[in-house]
Amino acid sequence: MESLNKKKYDFLLFLLETSDAMVCLDARLPEVDVPQNQKSNSSLNLIFNLNFRRPIEVNEDAISATLAFSGRPYKCFLPFEAVWAIYDPNMKNGQVWEESIPPDINLADQIVSGITDPPPKIPDPKPKFKSLKTTGKPGSEGATKSPRDRSHLRVIK
Repeated sequence: MESLNKKKYDFLLFLLETSDAMVCLDARLPEVDVPQNQKSNSSLNLIFNLNFRRPIEVNEDAISATLAFSGRPYKCFLPFEAVWAIYDPNMKNGQVWEESIPPDINLADQIVSGITDPPPKIPDPKPKFKSLKTTGKPGSEGATKSPRDRSHLRVIK
């Protein structure tokens, strides 16, 4: 289990060096310290960035940080045993540790909630054009100009 935590630690540091990191964890584990209204969440998603106002402490065992929940700060303790995925929310690349995923989580449900992207839609190969009727005279259907098209600017001397 120690080597698995080390992999999670290394990957989190790798992502934080260049951008944000989304950490997905099971907040139901007793070691996890998050606000009470989040304790029943098996797929709590938290974004971390090294530019936070408050410091983030990351070691090979856990993440400690003061995070905002509904605008209120809370000192969180997140052991790596609870972490089951870490990814870059901007680039959509990351790592999932299948052996850490809670057994009651359905990853198909996570697609709906935004953890992972659904498969891309294949564009329709036939372009759709709109039919237009023309009279053959350029500008005949354009906007009508008033006889005196004056600018809204004036020269003041």
